[in-house]
Amino acid sequence: MATAEKTTVERVVTEDGFTLKLTVDEAETLVAVLAQVAGSPTTSPRGLAEGVLKVLVESGVRTYWPRIAGHPANLTRGAVRFDDYPEEA
Repeated sequence: MATAEKTTVERVVTEDGFTLKLTVDEAETLVAVLAQVAGSPTTSPRGLAEGVLKVLVESGVRTYWPRIAGHPANLTRGAVRFDDYPEEA
């Protein structure tokens, strides 16, 4: 008779990435730019931009809303709009 046993295997995953060290002004400017990204959050790179925006704000970077005097977001016009990723063939 067959038997089965569930096991858990831990794996080490190595992933390339980047670490940025930003001044407060640079971080607030990046928040202002990322807040202007448009497109589908699930089928375009907008979701990646939202993830970066979220961690910046959660880490204490001054947010862009409500409009705050002196925040770089007050100087933005328009948006960066991402099209969806191409369909895989």
